[in-house]
Amino acid sequence: MLQQAVNLLRRPRLGPALTLGLHVLALSAFINGFLLTRVHLPQRAVSPTPTAVPYDRIVWLMIDALRYDFVVQDGRYSCSGRGPCHQGHMPFLSDLSRRQAAARTFMFVADAPTTTTQRLKSLATGGLPSFFDISTSFTAGAVPDDNLVDQMAAAGKQLAFLGDTTWQQLFPRAWAWSRPFPCFNVKDLHTVDDGVWRHLLPALRNHSSWDGLLVAHYLGVDHCGHAHGVSTQQMADKLRQMDSHVEQVVAELVAGAAPDGPYARTLLLVTGDHGQTLGGDHGGGSPEEVDSALVAVDIAALRALQGTPGGGGAAAEHAIHHAALAGSGSGLANPAACRAGCTCGVEGNQCVPDLPQMDLVPTLAAMAGVPTPFGNLGKLNAEMWQLAAPRLAAEAGQARSGQQAVWEASLLEALMGNARQVHTYLNTYAATPGTRFSRSALNALNAQFAALSAAPAASELLELEAAVARCYAFLEAAAGVAREQWTQFREVPMALGLTLFAATLALQAAAAFGGCGGLVARWRQGSRLWVPTFRAFLVVLVSAHALGIFSFFYLLSEGMAVCYLVAAACAALGVATGRAAWAAGQRVRAVAGLAVVSLRCTAVMALVGLAHHTGQGFWTRLTVHDAQPGQDVERGLQGKLAVMLNFASQVLSRVGTDRLSSAVRSVAQHSALCTLPILALLLATHRLQRGANGGGGLSVLQRLLVLAAFASAAGYLQLEDAGRQRLLSPNVSLGQLLRQHLAPLLPPGIASRAQLAAAVVSPHVGGLAALLSELPLRTLLPHATYALCGAAAAVWSLRVATRQAGGTAAAATAAAQVLLALVVQVSDRRTPLILLLGLLLLVAFTRLCARRAELLSGGGGGRDGVAGEAAALTSLVAAQLFYVTGHLCEFAGLQYTAGFVGSDDFHLWRSSSLMALNTFGPTLLGLLALPAVVQHVQLAANQADQTVEGTAAASEVAHASNTSMQQTAVVAGSESVSVPAASRGQLLDPVGGSLARTLLVAGLVRSAAAFCAALSAGLQRRHLYAWALFAPKFAFEAFFLLLADLALLLISLLG
Repeated sequence: MLQQAVNLLRRPRLGPALTLGLHVLALSAFINGFLLTRVHLPQRAVSPTPTAVPYDRIVWLMIDALRYDFVVQDGRYSCSGRGPCHQGHMPFLSDLSRRQAAARTFMFVADAPTTTTQRLKSLATGGLPSFFDISTSFTAGAVPDDNLVDQMAAAGKQLAFLGDTTWQQLFPRAWAWSRPFPCFNVKDLHTVDDGVWRHLLPALRNHSSWDGLLVAHYLGVDHCGHAHGVSTQQMADKLRQMDSHVEQVVAELVAGAAPDGPYARTLLLVTGDHGQTLGGDHGGGSPEEVDSALVAVDIAALRALQGTPGGGGAAAEHAIHHAALAGSGSGLANPAACRAGCTCGVEGNQCVPDLPQMDLVPTLAAMAGVPTPFGNLGKLNAEMWQLAAPRLAAEAGQARSGQQAVWEASLLEALMGNARQVHTYLNTYAATPGTRFSRSALNALNAQFAALSAAPAASELLELEAAVARCYAFLEAAAGVAREQWTQFREVPMALGLTLFAATLALQAAAAFGGCGGLVARWRQGSRLWVPTFRAFLVVLVSAHALGIFSFFYLLSEGMAVCYLVAAACAALGVATGRAAWAAGQRVRAVAGLAVVSLRCTAVMALVGLAHHTGQGFWTRLTVHDAQPGQDVERGLQGKLAVMLNFASQVLSRVGTDRLSSAVRSVAQHSALCTLPILALLLATHRLQRGANGGGGLSVLQRLLVLAAFASAAGYLQLEDAGRQRLLSPNVSLGQLLRQHLAPLLPPGIASRAQLAAAVVSPHVGGLAALLSELPLRTLLPHATYALCGAAAAVWSLRVATRQAGGTAAAATAAAQVLLALVVQVSDRRTPLILLLGLLLLVAFTRLCARRAELLSGGGGGRDGVAGEAAALTSLVAAQLFYVTGHLCEFAGLQYTAGFVGSDDFHLWRSSSLMALNTFGPTLLGLLALPAVVQHVQLAANQADQTVEGTAAASEVAHASNTSMQQTAVVAGSESVSVPAASRGQLLDPVGGSLARTLLVAGLVRSAAAFCAALSAGLQRRHLYAWALFAPKFAFEAFFLLLADLALLLISLLG
């Protein structure tokens, strides 16, 4: 039975399909037990009307991706040192945050995933997200749970919102009126913000049009981070604009906060929904992404503090109560306790305390006098309640001496209601069919709540404080239990998935090792290295890549680690091939040259590709509060890249380029670093297809379409660079480019003749051509690339269907060429150079493998196994291309701007497809190169075998075949292969057993990494960074595995 399964996997077409099916089943079973979502309950909270309601209105200014250090500069985060410092550009808001007599400021801490949709859900419901909620980051349906927005609407309040359309999608029936704006065009920094501002001040002045809640959600800061990064001039300008808006809103509210004014009982909130990294990314759980800022302002107290005319009476008394309470040395929430010494926070290095986002929900519910949402797990924040307590004390007519007791009594009343709501929710949830809740944990919570309810009424100050402390202890215990229960896993499906995964991996290994010349069984045949053979060393490297996934520190720097593994493999291959050449009495100079080329390509790819995101991602954000020593600036990839660029600048200045205009230098630089690599990629991929037979006109047509697609993509990248350098308008059209920029450069005679020709041709080209000539090139060129690549793909499919593609290697290379044009189109300007270096790396180690195949004696584990070595190396390079093109195995590393290439709007399928091309395209390109690599190595092995066997062997094969055909015959396993003279010099198509087994080796490398990622995520599911690091790694490896299986299935079908 086992041998039959192994034989099925070895079959050229059935094997990859069967492997794909087994992987889908294994992943489905594991995911069913690993990625769980909680059950949503339909109940709505109903609570008695509170005795006192501090605020009638709440104005909520949400600045998307507002980093903590945009507002508070306390040393927790430092500037990057690469560009303008992002701190200090919101002076008004920072000053407002320090006015403790009227405001409270917090580090607003989110739960992962830090995407806007999930944050808004949590901010409205007070619930905990699950990891799987990341799947709904771009699609928002109505919130099914009870939430603060719907509760305020049910209380008869008129709610309004401006800005991010996600609010409309999440709460479609809650708004009296709204002004939504599309939220996914990350390149547009101003449309949403300008639209919000256009309606915000009129809404504040027309106070009768709303009451209860007014939300203004700005998106420019978030978009600026995605498009330009944090440490940029664009971000500084955007922050200053936001600060100006906040200042004007505060002035408008203060003006209406007289005792009889509409905003006398108004709370202003200025918050972010999440933070962002220095690169502008978010989505994960690193400190930069989860830390934001919240500034809560009592408008009446601020009016009195500013000495505004008419601010006496109750407002002045309110400010006096604030000052007295703030200076109190007793109580649970003395703001001077840690703020004065900047010792707040877990690490004691913050000037303001933490406020978990879900704690805002019960706090706002109590402040607005509405029931706390049924599914809330947050706890009312004592210090934020303190902001409202002086108002309650003043309205109750209490003297200053008794205001502390009034505040704590009102706090205790609100906390008891909070505790009852959480207790009711957890018991209801545990009793709901389909939920899994620990009975012992629930019993312990119920006992704690019973003791809390049975406690006698507190009257003295110390008794009040003790009762408040008991409430907080219960609420914290309840939240802890809920977190633990909602991260429970179904062990049986997980174990079943891992078992099936392990069995599939074992079958792949048995099929690959038995079919690739005895990769393990005959590992002693081959040249010796420090380890017994190069193949054993390659197995060690592949195993290190897979097993390293279990290590927290390996994952922190996986991009660089993979580059080191590829470099080690290339170096070992060079040494092994050189020793074989030396043993055969041949020169090793060419071998050494190829090894040096492969190492140089790997080093430059790492230097160019990893310098901008370090390849470490999460690690750099775990340590963002540690300032970089000045002497370390020139260390690492950033320093090396800076030194290299400085040297290149000095060389160019010596040849006189500094005398050229800045525009000419910019165009020349872009052409050298981007356009020329695109041209080289086009020529190289054309050259790789030169041995393809057949195709005729279809082949020529496909190449012309691909040529036009490459030209369109290159033109788009050149246009983008010119726009960044402000040489051209970002919205320049083809007609404007010709009329305003190119025509003035022509001699007068030629220009006049060109204008005359255009006037003659224009009536005949039709309205469509005229319309296209006036479209912005940033829209026209990408769509031209997509259309040309689509047409080329259709022609390629026709060639494959009619068997005119020229063989497996040629067909795969043609498909890779089409994909390459698309990847270049949706990637940044560094990607063409990196992909060219990757192609050179593939060529270098392929030639080394071919040379090694020529030098090894005999078939079996000797020459025939070299194709398996090449397949393993190709799979490692495919993994390397993912990292060096600027990607990371975390959701914050997704390059969201790729979804908007050619369009300003987000369309789910199109934008998602473009992001998938950007993310997984480089890896797929590496896998599609496998047939050409194997073909070249197999050809070298065939030629070497023919030389050994001589003319007699060739005659024997010719006589046995009894045919007149003079072409290559590839015999599976350890049989020798003869190459007749007529076919020498032509590239062969190694379809059959040889290619099938090398596909197994390539798939085995990917499967081992995916299995280890699944096993690591399962074993370390309780790790502190399980959902920030190990779970995203598993998700990406699962995608990589399915992508590799599909690519290998496609390659096998091409045969």
